[in-house]
Amino acid sequence: MLTEGEVRALTALHGEQTVSALATSLDRSLSYTSELVERLETAGLVETRRQGKTKRIRLSDAKALELLTDLTQQYSHIDWPELLSGAALRVCYYLDTPRTATELARRADVHRSTVHRALAPLQHRGIVYQTDDGAYALNDGFEQLSVFARELAHHVHRQTVEEQTDTYTILWESLGEFLVQTTIEIADEHFIPTGPDQFQRYGLPLLARDRRYYLYSEATSELSPEILCCHMLVVDSGARTQSYCLLLLSHVDIDRDELRAQATKYGVDDVVDNLYTYLDTSGAQRTSRLPEWEDFQELAEEYEVTL
Repeated sequence: MLTEGEVRALTALHGEQTVSALATSLDRSLSYTSELVERLETAGLVETRRQGKTKRIRLSDAKALELLTDLTQQYSHIDWPELLSGAALRVCYYLDTPRTATELARRADVHRSTVHRALAPLQHRGIVYQTDDGAYALNDGFEQLSVFARELAHHVHRQTVEEQTDTYTILWESLGEFLVQTTIEIADEHFIPTGPDQFQRYGLPLLARDRRYYLYSEATSELSPEILCCHMLVVDSGARTQSYCLLLLSHVDIDRDELRAQATKYGVDDVVDNLYTYLDTSGAQRTSRLPEWEDFQELAEEYEVTL
């Protein structure tokens, strides 16, 4: 997310400064500080302007920076750049609720030892504590640390998609990944097409509207049917979409454990459980958004899906 040097630069910037003045404040070389400023400008966290031969810099209006400023002003005795370096900020992203080290490691994609090492300095200063069952949690007054991490990630996600289009809606996001709806085609390799269009890969051609959906991820290169099903439910969990997902689950060899893991990640686990209950009971147990079994049989026959 941010290096210690980047956090230190952001907390050292007050009003508008020259790169030279910032370098002096940080006690770093001009070349190092210039590279730092360039990275922060690319991330949309600082803005620069030329005044003759001098480059002047100031913080951008990103909401994440307001939260960081509040933290540093309210707890000015804490060396935040040191505490938030390494994996600490990445782990804090998931401390919106108490979580065990195992869960934090899985969500942040780091080792459990990294979680303990990243949170130990925060725990030592009373920012983080462990509950009776061993879960990590933020102490009262420091909840905004997780909010800051999430706002920072959201800002970076917006910057990323705005390099491709200025008309978009982020439907879901996690650290380093987001699901976005656009009206144009995006060719960047990290934007993986998803949504109704991708059902045709499994022999289920659906009528797609003029909207396009993409998963942005640098870690995922292929879209599995389990992930596609979850994306569809994030986009729209209505009756029609749930029926299409039932077709997919009936037509493709789905790993149930993998689907449930993905459903938990995308926050659609309850809907997925209802879909499986419906299929396992041949429609005897269904929610109001699921079709009568006879109606689903007709839909399956239309798409040549064997139940």
